[in-house]
Amino acid sequence: MISLKSAPRWLAISNAFVSAVFVLPVLMLYYGQKGISTGDFFLIQGLSWICVFLTEIPTGYIGDLFSRKRTLIIGTFFWILGNIILIYCSGFFLILAAELIFGIAIAFISGTVEAYLYDLLKKRHKEQNYHKKFSKMETIENVGLMIATLTGAFFYQYFSPDTPVWLSVVCASIGLGILFLLPDVPESKRIVAKDKSKWQDILDISKYAIKHPEIKWLMIFPGVYSVLTALFMWGSQSVMIDRNIPIFIFSFVVGLNSFSRMAWSAVSGKLLEKFHLSGVIKILCGIIILAALGACLSLYIWHVVVYVCLILMVLGSSSIVLSRIATSTLVNHRIKSDERATVLSVKSMVERAFQGLGLICLKPLFDGIGVGPTFMVSALLLIPILICARHLYKMKLKTMKEI
Repeated sequence: MISLKSAPRWLAISNAFVSAVFVLPVLMLYYGQKGISTGDFFLIQGLSWICVFLTEIPTGYIGDLFSRKRTLIIGTFFWILGNIILIYCSGFFLILAAELIFGIAIAFISGTVEAYLYDLLKKRHKEQNYHKKFSKMETIENVGLMIATLTGAFFYQYFSPDTPVWLSVVCASIGLGILFLLPDVPESKRIVAKDKSKWQDILDISKYAIKHPEIKWLMIFPGVYSVLTALFMWGSQSVMIDRNIPIFIFSFVVGLNSFSRMAWSAVSGKLLEKFHLSGVIKILCGIIILAALGACLSLYIWHVVVYVCLILMVLGSSSIVLSRIATSTLVNHRIKSDERATVLSVKSMVERAFQGLGLICLKPLFDGIGVGPTFMVSALLLIPILICARHLYKMKLKTMKEI
């Protein structure tokens, strides 16, 4: 059994193994071999995030009501199952089924892993270091993802299209094994009053989060922000396909995305300490505007300069890490332990809802007007992003707050 002191480190390692998606740099090519068009790809991704939206709060509540360790184990099992279905199946509906299972897995894992980390630290009275530990966990995760993405296209091209997916299955299985060795934190379990149903309890916690004057904006901003970052992530592959960029470059571009995510996660704790949320908001707004400009120009400029646009898109896509770490840290310091996973799941649910609806809307745009015009239309999302940023900036929120 892993000790309580070492548990945060091993939780981060487990999370890194589970997050090692080797097929990521060539996912659109891989799905193309499975009979999925570009428009269908965005539709499937959107429906997957809607699945996360629908299951996020119940799975987060399970993490509050029962064992967070076991909740993570269940989520990782679903993640492995989705990859196996992906290997053996093809066609729109079967690939959609695999993505929906991925959605369920993400719902089980997303809010719970953050809550579990916080409670592991709180057990040792180290919760004030959450933003540093969370940053390290994200950094380790993105190191694993970077290695996976830098090698994924190579395995895809020189072995077989299914090889990257099999590697993800192996890595996720290792992560699952580590989870079994981690300690439980039973004091985080939620006790529900006898005269209240579980669903009413979920509803009460969700209402609290949504109506909270600070938490609601800490949920809405990363939700709206994530729509453009998801577009830049997957849209970069569309740009590379449209501009006939060699397949081996795919790994370098997506690997750069993983490296950027790692860099953002490594510095996010220091940025939050030094500039607080208002300063981080300024940084995020500047980055997303530059990324939107790069995306809009990527298909209309000299072929060599398209790489500059791709770099801007990568920086914009990866900046979602900074957004999540900053907002999750402030939310964590404003909630109680026995509601932590549920509130964080509400936060994730809001983000998945925005992402899901946004990606679904991209299907008719990509199929109807093409890649370049779609980027231009999507740039209008900068308006609600800046509106949300203004609300958070005016609050001047500090990192810590007593409950």
